[in-house]
Amino acid sequence: MNGEKHNGEQPQQAADDIWAPVTVTAEPTGYEGQVAAYERDLDAAGYGDTQRQRYIEGSGEDAEYAACQWDEMIVPAAEAAGIIPARPLPPVSPAEQARDAARSHATDEYYKQHPDDAWEPWDNDPAKEAEYRAFVEARTTAILQEVGPDLAERIERAGDWERDTVAALYAERDAAEPEPDDGPDIDM
Repeated sequence: MNGEKHNGEQPQQAADDIWAPVTVTAEPTGYEGQVAAYERDLDAAGYGDTQRQRYIEGSGEDAEYAACQWDEMIVPAAEAAGIIPARPLPPVSPAEQARDAARSHATDEYYKQHPDDAWEPWDNDPAKEAEYRAFVEARTTAILQEVGPDLAERIERAGDWERDTVAALYAERDAAEPEPDDGPDIDM
């Protein structure tokens, strides 16, 4: 009875038949799973692809304009109102996160050195903005050269970076390095 035909009839499969074909549908995991869940939430709340298409067709506007309204006004307004969840962000690699952490640390260093700049708008002073950008870019590069691999490894282990991740790495590195020897100690 395991799938063979008798007199042109298809036999019924027993529930405990280990040779019966099984269909397994796997749910996507990770970011793909988050996007799939988000799409289901949109459909359930009335903001999915079907509702989008209905809106575009029934708007009486140019299709491109109606699509733009849906994507840039209606859906963000629903997200802001809490009707639908925010779209999940794509994963960011540890290397990209390390760059972001280094840039954040460099920005903090700049404002510690120039505390008055934090309160002044730069729209009237392009030279000051250029100075800021040059400092942050150079310091970000230096940080990545100094602790980049350790930073990326820590971010990969933790899954994300925090505001003080770079500072913590520098503190650990300083604590691990022995004090330089000034020479022999002579008691007099």
